[in-house]
Amino acid sequence: MAKYAMDMVLEYAKVFEENRDMGNDDNDTGRKIASHGGQFVTNAYFTDEAQIEKLISDGMKEVNLGYPRVKEGNADYGIGKYVKIGRYFEDVKVFKDKQGNPKEMDFGGQPTIINLTNGVENKSIWSFSDDGELGNGTVAKVQFEVYRNGAGLRLLAIAVQEHVPFESGSSEDDEYFTV
Repeated sequence: MAKYAMDMVLEYAKVFEENRDMGNDDNDTGRKIASHGGQFVTNAYFTDEAQIEKLISDGMKEVNLGYPRVKEGNADYGIGKYVKIGRYFEDVKVFKDKQGNPKEMDFGGQPTIINLTNGVENKSIWSFSDDGELGNGTVAKVQFEVYRNGAGLRLLAIAVQEHVPFESGSSEDDEYFTV
């Protein structure tokens, strides 16, 4: 598994216990996410075309499950191209060790979120309750790995450099539609 750390811009960051994607019963993908207790996921926008070229030259598959791995997105974020990077809440795999004994490894759980907004010398663990959710346009160094012969991407950590506060999509008219 190859590990990378890249400067990226985040969109739809659901990377905390409090806001992870819990899946649903609407389709196979939603059911799979729900069966793993949810997922931590974000659209991570590249800031340089060379980042994409590096991943592809190192073996990341350009197409995954029939869809392009790198997608066109919001031109206001980075270079307008992104990959969806995530990890399941629960993701236990069973392997055999060198002696042939089964060994469990959990590849899931919340990724580490670091607050670098006050500089590296003042870094701390990001607090969802004190620091808030990560809004669209947040700039961060994103650590992830490429695995399964280039077909998989797994989020490892996020170091927030420039925080954009999350803005709810609600409006004043929403009060008419809630009881």
